Amino acid sequence: MTPTDRRTFLGQTAGAMAGLSIMPGGALAFDFARRAPVRVALIGAGRQGRSILGELAKFEGVEVVALCDTDQRRLDSGIRRTRGAEPFGSHAALLDKADSFDAVCIATPTHTHRLVATDALSAGVHVYCEAPLEATVEDAAALARAARESNKVFQVGLHARSNPVYQLARSFFRSDAVRGLVSVHGQHNRKTSWRVPSNDPAREKALNWRLDPAVTLGLAGEWGTHQFDSVHWFTGRYPTKVRGSGSIRFYDDGREIADTISCQLVFKRGA
Repeated sequence: MTPTDRRTFLGQTAGAMAGLSIMPGGALAFDFARRAPVRVALIGAGRQGRSILGELAKFEGVEVVALCDTDQRRLDSGIRRTRGAEPFGSHAALLDKADSFDAVCIATPTHTHRLVATDALSAGVHVYCEAPLEATVEDAAALARAARESNKVFQVGLHARSNPVYQLARSFFRSDAVRGLVSVHGQHNRKTSWRVPSNDPAREKALNWRLDPAVTLGLAGEWGTHQFDSVHWFTGRYPTKVRGSGSIRFYDDGREIADTISCQLVFKRGA
């Protein structure tokens, strides 16, 4: 087992927490009756991007008109899931036609969010950006400032906030049904290696950015973000102390990123 470096781990957690206060949940609520169809572009056609396409398809009055990915196979796969969306190989090319859509959904690798999202805001469109917000505190803070100064709707895709089960749980906290809070426990058990195989070494490296120590937030950031945000959302508190550990316990494939982690966050007033 290879223990995760403490400084790296805490840095990943700090980066994950940086986006918690950007926008209230539900900020991206267009008035469909006033303006329909809402024209949406998607940047990033990987697994999460395809999931977004599936969710957008459930809304009447929403039309996906453009789709971008730097990986041609994923771009082709995403286009097949739309009704004639225009394909683009770069986000810059897509944003050159920003007058043809109202909002953009961003599902690119975490460390690219600042560049892609700030370019979208500068192009004058509303933005939904998947969480985590960015890979460093500095980039997350810079993107937050850009969002606040843009006069555009900007929502971070924190999954629990749109989940009815979590919304119900939050109502217990907000109505004072839960008092004398001592601790909140969360866990996420998912059997996935994060590894995407490819015969092309360059493509394999690009697709496996979550396993690249130079850019990834690891489990604490990529998945822990949603758990950490849930506690913040429920209680309205911010953590004052963070401690954690991680190791490689399951996947013997040469990775350097922990596949098993444990985190403890201490919040104000003792929770």
